[in-house]
Amino acid sequence: MEIEEENEENNKKRIGITRIHIEEDAGKLNHNEFGGGSLVDLNRAGVPLIEIVSEPDMRSSKEAESYLRKIKSILEYIEVSDCKMQEGSLRADVNVSIMKKGSKEFGTRTEMKNMNSFRSIVRAIEYEIDRQIEVVETGGVITQETLRWDAV
Repeated sequence: MEIEEENEENNKKRIGITRIHIEEDAGKLNHNEFGGGSLVDLNRAGVPLIEIVSEPDMRSSKEAESYLRKIKSILEYIEVSDCKMQEGSLRADVNVSIMKKGSKEFGTRTEMKNMNSFRSIVRAIEYEIDRQIEVVETGGVITQETLRWDAV
């Protein structure tokens, strides 16, 4: 899939799609923001969903947003989904890893699941990039983990 690159020339950038498959929604966890545990919401359990797995070709939050907006546009056009993110009919799992300049290998990735707005996705990616850079620059090690995004 092609997206507009974020530069003055408005070049196209190709984002690879690894696979598309059908799954069943397993439900979701609702976490108490004050550390009081989590509740399981099974209202969507068993509902079929399409998972689109992309290649790690995006290099910024803006490219990720552009890619997701294009996916949303296609899914709406072919009437696969109404893509109402606030209602859960389009969500994204976002993986972030940093790469030192000159390196050809990605660092350890972290994942944020069930992101449900473009604004949150952009902010979460930017925050996580900054966090990972700070950890690495201070001699720390990135741990592969699933993180919860808190917009506050």
